[in-house]
Amino acid sequence: MFSIGCARFKLSFHIIFFMKVIALTGNIGSGKTTVLKFVRSMLVSVIDSDKIVASLYRNKGVEKKIFRIFGTFKRREVASIAFASPSKRRKLEKLLHPLVWREVKQKLSVFRARRKKLAVVEVPLLFEANWQKRFDSVIFVKSSKKKCLERLAAKGIGRKDALLRLNAQLPVKKKIKSSQYIIDNNKSSANTKKQVLLLIEDLVK
Repeated sequence: MFSIGCARFKLSFHIIFFMKVIALTGNIGSGKTTVLKFVRSMLVSVIDSDKIVASLYRNKGVEKKIFRIFGTFKRREVASIAFASPSKRRKLEKLLHPLVWREVKQKLSVFRARRKKLAVVEVPLLFEANWQKRFDSVIFVKSSKKKCLERLAAKGIGRKDALLRLNAQLPVKKKIKSSQYIIDNNKSSANTKKQVLLLIEDLVK
């Protein structure tokens, strides 16, 4: 705080601190987690929304509400049902999204208090939830459908289930058009890391 003092008055100017808040998104299997790992390696403050969701599944109150909708609270089983049933998926999103956003806001407040210049928040369903306007800009992780299916298969998600999840999300072209930055994750890990490092260097300027 700067102060100008005289005999008759004192005028104070407050420095307004600004932190860039960037959303990181991409369709399921695109490699968002890998990109977020590279972002974190540059000592950037990050928030993993998927981890927040995982913690909510361990909350007894949330667990009971999920069970009432799906008859199970096992995350993989819930996901399979939700992606096959739009009405149940909407109920799940209505339950979880406000809780996730509350946690994201709390974490961002901590980052601001620590005078961080940049924060990157991974939000898998950013456009589906219509959250894009809550961020200063959006990074979209682009991968081919083939690559996404390969990554999902490596996680034990069958092709039928994987296609249900991919088809339930908005088209990639629409998301790319609404994003400010694109990371192409179709090539090597080293290539992706180079793109991320260059982008983060630009964002922290």
